[in-house]
Amino acid sequence: MGDSVFLPLEDYFSRIGTHKAVVLCQLPLMVTVTLIVFLAVLFNPTTLLHQAFFLVLFLHVVILAACLVLPWNRLPRWSFVFIPVSDCLVLGLLREVGGPVLSVVGLVMAFPVIWLSVSTSKVRVALALLAPLCATVASPFVLGHEVERSELIRMIVFPAIMAGLAITGHVVAHGLIRHSDRLERKDRELVRLHGATKEHAQLLDTVLETVNVGVWAMDTNGADILTNRRLRADRTWVQESTEAINPFTVGPRQSDGEPGNPADLAVRGASFTNRLVRVGDGEKQRTFSAAARPILDEAGKLKGSIIAFTDVTALVKAQTARDKFVATISHELRTPLTSILGYLEILDGQPNPAFMGIIERNAERLLTLVNDLLLVASEDLELRRRPTNVSELLQESVKNARPAAAARGIAIAVQIHGDVAADVDPGQFSKAIDQLLSNAIKFSPEGTRVVIGLRGNNGEVELSVRDHGIGMTEQEQDEAFTKFFRADRALESAIPGAGLGLPLSKAIIEAHGGTIGLNSQPGSGTTVTVTLPR
Repeated sequence: MGDSVFLPLEDYFSRIGTHKAVVLCQLPLMVTVTLIVFLAVLFNPTTLLHQAFFLVLFLHVVILAACLVLPWNRLPRWSFVFIPVSDCLVLGLLREVGGPVLSVVGLVMAFPVIWLSVSTSKVRVALALLAPLCATVASPFVLGHEVERSELIRMIVFPAIMAGLAITGHVVAHGLIRHSDRLERKDRELVRLHGATKEHAQLLDTVLETVNVGVWAMDTNGADILTNRRLRADRTWVQESTEAINPFTVGPRQSDGEPGNPADLAVRGASFTNRLVRVGDGEKQRTFSAAARPILDEAGKLKGSIIAFTDVTALVKAQTARDKFVATISHELRTPLTSILGYLEILDGQPNPAFMGIIERNAERLLTLVNDLLLVASEDLELRRRPTNVSELLQESVKNARPAAAARGIAIAVQIHGDVAADVDPGQFSKAIDQLLSNAIKFSPEGTRVVIGLRGNNGEVELSVRDHGIGMTEQEQDEAFTKFFRADRALESAIPGAGLGLPLSKAIIEAHGGTIGLNSQPGSGTTVTVTLPR
């Protein structure tokens, strides 16, 4: 800053370069001097009679040529000070040569003085003070003129005026510098704050778009201030998929009664946590947990509210499944235990082979249930594979299942295409077949039949079990292989079971590297298909 060509225009001169800046700073002085000389010659032609006059004019031309020719952009930044210093000295000579006719030339010296003084450089200020003084005092001696007493006032007062002008320019420059520094610091702080605000906004946006929670900031009228992607998606889902009241919008205000919509409560400044909202009906129903907090200004006046919606549908379903599991397992355990305790009471210490057989069967049933629970809960299923005739395993399972089927008036049809062999664990694979047959028999009405088929095809074993029972809906099919899941119709019909048959079969089949799937229609039965590599 201290070496700037002309401080107030520093930004402009920085853009155009030092060379053009020096020329532009010199141009007003040269135009003014040219005008003054032209008027002096016009009104006082005798001025041309002085040879010194032409010499001084030639010096002005040399200074202008130096401004135009010298490579200021490559010279040191401070080198241009020779131009205003030379201007002061040459103007002093011109004023002395012109005498009273060119006395106005002294005022033109303000141009180079201002050029030098408007700076923070103390050297340039000193030059601005000394150059007019030297020009005024030395000019008569250089030209050999005698100094009259009347000229002493001018020679004293004029440098003092220029000194005052130089000091004023320097003080103004300092003020401009301080003001410019303050503005620059404020600009830097604004840029920093803007960057920090932008980063904070980006961080907030990233967090809001990452969390699996719908976030909604609203004003006191319920209009959106801020929403995230999840909230907008849930709002759209309600609008397009259900006819229910949209909890993600503010409804018309009621004059009486407490609103049930969390948004209506939040817009009134209510604060709450874990307010459950159920949206939709039947299989499409979703449950949300809403929490809200008011936004207050410094005076404690309500400015708006923030409300968050968390989809807890899966949690609600899990809790429902847990309750069903507890009820089902309690029933499955209680039945054999009641039978065991009842027959033990009847025995009363007297052995009875028939009763002992019943107690044993019920105890085995309990043991089987406990083993199934442990097996379905185990992540690693240990297999002992060996080459096995799967056709014989199937025949044996069918043989074991026929008494239960016959008791319900259900026929089992077997469709085995030749002897099919595979590398399996006979015990575990038989258990999977038994579970599939047991399910088919339990869910089939009296007088129907269960068809079980087996074939070998392209290095694979294909097994299918088809019944003509109550069937399942699409949603029930999606959850059929979930542990402890039981269809609503199975519960309503009091069909026994713990919801372990399909999950257990799936675990065994997948442990063998196979796949299991089902196809079902309500009221039309279910077909379970197993594919197993040989």
